[in-house]
Amino acid sequence: MTVLSDAPDGSRIGAGGAMGRLRRAAREPLLHFIVLGALIFAGIMGVKFLQKPTVSIAAQDINQLVEYWQLQTQRAPNKQELAAIIQGRVDEELLAREAQRLGMDKDDLIIRRRLAQKMSFASEDLGDAQPSTATLRAEYDRTKARYAAPARVTLRHVFFSADRGGDAAHAAAVAALAKAQAGVDPAGDPSLLPLTYADADPEALARDYGPDFAKTATTAPLDHWIGPVQSPFGYHLIRVEGRAQQITPPFEDVQDQVRENYLAEQRQAKNEAFLRKLRQQYRVNVAGVSP
Repeated sequence: MTVLSDAPDGSRIGAGGAMGRLRRAAREPLLHFIVLGALIFAGIMGVKFLQKPTVSIAAQDINQLVEYWQLQTQRAPNKQELAAIIQGRVDEELLAREAQRLGMDKDDLIIRRRLAQKMSFASEDLGDAQPSTATLRAEYDRTKARYAAPARVTLRHVFFSADRGGDAAHAAAVAALAKAQAGVDPAGDPSLLPLTYADADPEALARDYGPDFAKTATTAPLDHWIGPVQSPFGYHLIRVEGRAQQITPPFEDVQDQVRENYLAEQRQAKNEAFLRKLRQQYRVNVAGVSP
């Protein structure tokens, strides 16, 4: 028996005719192209899904975030707060990656400096290498002066201001020195700087009063008025009342400092060597400067 169905124009067609039309349509090249395109599109989307970059937040990262939270709030985060902390870290990573994808990090001076700093730290890494005691002793002998306690001096001085004009300050200092040598305490002008020093660093005295003042403080005989000594402010009479010579501590007392300084110098040397190697791998062009 033949089954009839309604055609779009209202006429009736048999089931055999409908199947025939389907078979003819299946042989159409356009349909093949559409089906093939749909399969290719689905394949591309599947590959893209599988290749989608992954943002991973390790347990160590979460612990650091929690520690930072506790440092700020003095308490541990609750469940909702922890979820917000983690989500914030994920959002930060997503925004950073998207900014890199768009090239926003290329012309930013601050970002470039931070990257250079991190690369510098990486190139300086010495790993777990630790210098031997013999190496540190040799380093100590080479740089012993670095660890020496500076000489110290205790003194008092009398000041005669250059504001007196002409040679008046010098003349007043000479007259006061004569009185001091006769046993009379000299008197001078007021000073904004101290008139007495206990355990002063000669280098500090040189910065404040000049090299002549510091030299007199380190070489003058004790308990005698010496002068006049000129400074940028005028003239001085100086009486040195105590002096301690420079002391170099033994290696055992400064071994930790020697190790830190040695490792710092090694890191710097390694970084400089790394930069020299990099300069050989790049051609540098600076506007207005001949190569």
